[in-house]
Amino acid sequence: MRGPARLFEGEAMLTIREAHGIKVYGPANAKTGKRRKIGSIGDALFHPSENRVVGFAIDRPDLAMVVQLKDRYAALDRVAFVDGESGVEAHVEGKAAWDASAARRLGVDWEKTVVWAGMPVQTASGVTLGTVRDAVFDPATGELNALGLTQGMTRDTAIGVRDLPARMVVGFEGEAVVVADDAATIEVDGGAAAAAGRAAAVAKVKVDQAADVAVEKFDDVAVKAGAAAGKAVFAAKVAAKKAAQTDTGKKAMGWLKALKDEVVDAMGDPDDK
Repeated sequence: MRGPARLFEGEAMLTIREAHGIKVYGPANAKTGKRRKIGSIGDALFHPSENRVVGFAIDRPDLAMVVQLKDRYAALDRVAFVDGESGVEAHVEGKAAWDASAARRLGVDWEKTVVWAGMPVQTASGVTLGTVRDAVFDPATGELNALGLTQGMTRDTAIGVRDLPARMVVGFEGEAVVVADDAATIEVDGGAAAAAGRAAAVAKVKVDQAADVAVEKFDDVAVKAGAAAGKAVFAAKVAAKKAAQTDTGKKAMGWLKALKDEVVDAMGDPDDK
């Protein structure tokens, strides 16, 4: 995500998207020193009533490509994320890290833990803000750091996405992740509409710069004619003419028109809910 993980630079955080697919290995063999691959991280599992990750569901490969092995559960506090030969690896140590043993030790029921990814998000007053796109957590403690929301690919592309700091997250309540009412006031980030706005500003600067040169040549004429208002109108006309004549102006205007069309197409018909 320029996601919430990037909102808090300098902190060693992990997102549930980044964790997904990381290869999981058991303890090192006493003789060879090699670790046996157990599977890969699937879902991040949140505590039923607290805003923290307590473990992971571990996807295991099919046995002999035929028999489907049952997923296992690994406790976060026994998982070490390290740099391996092919990237980040998750090393899990000891029997107390797994399944029922880990559940008893942590005081949680794996079946009651919650997968937040894709879960509906609404404010305390019931306003729907979308679904969970990603979440940032501390890999050492599991504590939630930030939450990323999505309203679907089309709206995210056209309008942008919303990222919330952990302080705004109330927690999972029954059927949705509940956030504070003021979360609805957090501005979205990115999206074609925002890009179009930035591009328009850049284009205006370029056009103004091109027009300034031409306006200077006629400045004395306008002043001598005593036409201050006429000068302003004339400057605007020169700017428009210059924008149409210069490569910068042509490219900027053409790109803005194309981007405008893309935004309109992405947002769909205004009456289409």
